Amino acid sequence: MASLYKRKNKNGTTVWRAVIRIKGYPSVCKHFEYKQEGLDWALQTERQIKQGQFKFDQHNKIHTFGELVDRYIQDGAIEHHRSADDTKRHLTYWKKRFVSYGLIHITPELLGNERLILAETPTQKGIKRTSSTINRYMASLSALLTYGVQRLNWIHENPALRLIKLKENPGRDRVLTEDEITRLLAASRQSKSPYLYCIILLSLTTGARQGEILNLEWRHIDFENKIAYIKESKNGRPRSIALCDPVIVELRQLHQTRNPLKPRIFASKTAFGKLDIKKAWQHALKRANIADCRAHDMRHTFCTYAAAMGASNLQLQTATGHRTLNMLLHYTHMDVEVTKQFSNQISDQILKGNSL
Repeated sequence: MASLYKRKNKNGTTVWRAVIRIKGYPSVCKHFEYKQEGLDWALQTERQIKQGQFKFDQHNKIHTFGELVDRYIQDGAIEHHRSADDTKRHLTYWKKRFVSYGLIHITPELLGNERLILAETPTQKGIKRTSSTINRYMASLSALLTYGVQRLNWIHENPALRLIKLKENPGRDRVLTEDEITRLLAASRQSKSPYLYCIILLSLTTGARQGEILNLEWRHIDFENKIAYIKESKNGRPRSIALCDPVIVELRQLHQTRNPLKPRIFASKTAFGKLDIKKAWQHALKRANIADCRAHDMRHTFCTYAAAMGASNLQLQTATGHRTLNMLLHYTHMDVEVTKQFSNQISDQILKGNSL
């Protein structure tokens, strides 16, 4: 049975002490500012004790949110994430919001209010976060709290699981016309970047993600068979893509002038840094008079052109490395042949009559 005792502190404030005594179990007590809080806690705790769910060795240990984040990172719990940098950025935000909060005070109501604040607060660039971005922040927070439940037993449940995901806007579907492609390739030829033309051509003719292209190293290129091996993809599975003849020509030229000390094909000025083509990309778009275009739209363009040439959904998922269909794993031998077929067709179409 639970008992509540009213006590006065030296500063004149009132505190309620809830004590639970159940035969055969250790006594449990806790202090509250309000009587109703003590009653609610006592009812819930009694139920947990009788169901064998109450952690007697943990109830007096109030771990903070900041402790949980530090432990999560120190244990290497996020090192296996493909988007570990994004997860760390999300957790840095949440740590600033909740650093001194006891985990028992992280409630669904609190998280719901914080999500509203996140949605209404502009980023450093002065823009509001999209629903999909907010969902990613909440997913990182939920993974952290699940770790606190399952691995550490610091809390009994994950309050983030009670929140419904925000409805996300449909993704972009920007596809470049043949005229825009011609203008973009011409503009990229005029770029100060020696890599931009080859990067755009690779993206348009293979559907590879920009990150996959920028991470390519010379050891990943098989010039004889005209194949590039993507060792690290977004979904964590390696795959191979076929390279059309115009891409091979560009790669051979870059190979002749490469720096042997830099393993990446598209090497940055630093020894091991990743190339940043944002400025070169924006300047090329401006010269080509193309609006509302992002690097990832090259991937959409490849898929659209390949589909128009008869590629099935399964073939496209194989060529681009998506993991939407469970059966996809049974057709991994198709990847090079699929990309070779459509890569060559697309390059012939977009480069026809082009003397670039």
